[in-house]
Amino acid sequence: MANRAVVLLLGLSACLAASNGVPDWKALYEGHRWFELRDAVDRTAPALYRGAVACAFNDVTECEKTLRSIIRSNPRSEDAAEARGLLLNLYQRAGYFGRALAEIDALLAVYPDNDGLKSARGLFATLGRYPDQSVATRQRSTIHYQMKAGNLFVPVSIRGRAGSYIVDTGANFSLMSESEARRLGLAILEGGASVTDITGGTMGARTTLVDELQVGATRLRHVAFLVVSDQQQPFVDLAPDQRGVLGIPVLLAFEAFRWTADGAFEIAVPSPRRHRREANVCFDGAMPVTEVHFGDRRVTMHLDTGAVATHLWPRFATDFAMFLSRSGVPGTKRVTGVGHSVDVASITVPELTLRIGGLDTVLRPAHVLATHSTAAGQRDHGNLGMDLLGQARSVMIDFRSMSLALK
Repeated sequence: MANRAVVLLLGLSACLAASNGVPDWKALYEGHRWFELRDAVDRTAPALYRGAVACAFNDVTECEKTLRSIIRSNPRSEDAAEARGLLLNLYQRAGYFGRALAEIDALLAVYPDNDGLKSARGLFATLGRYPDQSVATRQRSTIHYQMKAGNLFVPVSIRGRAGSYIVDTGANFSLMSESEARRLGLAILEGGASVTDITGGTMGARTTLVDELQVGATRLRHVAFLVVSDQQQPFVDLAPDQRGVLGIPVLLAFEAFRWTADGAFEIAVPSPRRHRREANVCFDGAMPVTEVHFGDRRVTMHLDTGAVATHLWPRFATDFAMFLSRSGVPGTKRVTGVGHSVDVASITVPELTLRIGGLDTVLRPAHVLATHSTAAGQRDHGNLGMDLLGQARSVMIDFRSMSLALK
């Protein structure tokens, strides 16, 4: 399934050039170049950029402490607005939608004509009626997953009823179909929610609250789901009890999870703490992004376990134009999101090798899209899907150490 994105970083301020050898922290920040910003930031960096790095690498305590100090010192400043935008993303991916709504309202008090904020408020005003998501129990456990049509399904239990839902790191929110909500006896809350997918298409959504969601030995409380039509992908061809998607708020609560080629899916896997500079995963808003290698170059790709296929984006075409000119063939590629499908101009090469999480994987063929509907397509190099992740015997995603490891 394709990535769904809600862009919440504000980018309200203008870019300033670096001088006197000082790192251009502002340009890195506004370009969402989080790995480079991490490497450039030191104790002399302004608080906004130190807080942004903490948020991107999921250091919740440092993120909140640093950004709240900015807001307290000058509540109506541009830095305070940026700090609120970063906190909004932090709360969204944690399932703290009431707190996210409070940040939106504070921003609208300063920027009442901002269309992005007004649009986001429609969704969060609905989700914000629910309690914060919380962890009742988190224990290491192993369950068995199934692969169907390129998607990874894990067993879940809601209200004593079993289901099997897609694991989707590319989903900003968890989703279920209308028939699944009815099957579980859940109340559906009306509201003005809408979702934008990777193609730029939008679809309407309502919401529901799962009082308790159990996956393995982990139980989460107050888990919000967006509710969409059964005619939306990927639900159309799925069995009635498979029409659900576990998005980032749920997967982040697992802390660390791993699946292996023999069908095992482990939750709350213990792992050593690592220094932030060793991390190869960060968050851009609610989307996990990972550094991979193409030859001796580092590239950034969205980590999307809900995507069946890997696509490369316009920035890849720009950065590796010579490579594509030697072996690429122009054509079109159909890209499918939750809302609809579009045909996009592309360049296809027979194969290329990407080193992901320590493992060489081969993308065969490789489709490089010439256009992309979001700004991410211009600043990142692609969307990493299950076709490449599935080449590993073991895949570990660790949101404590912010790392991706393939073996």
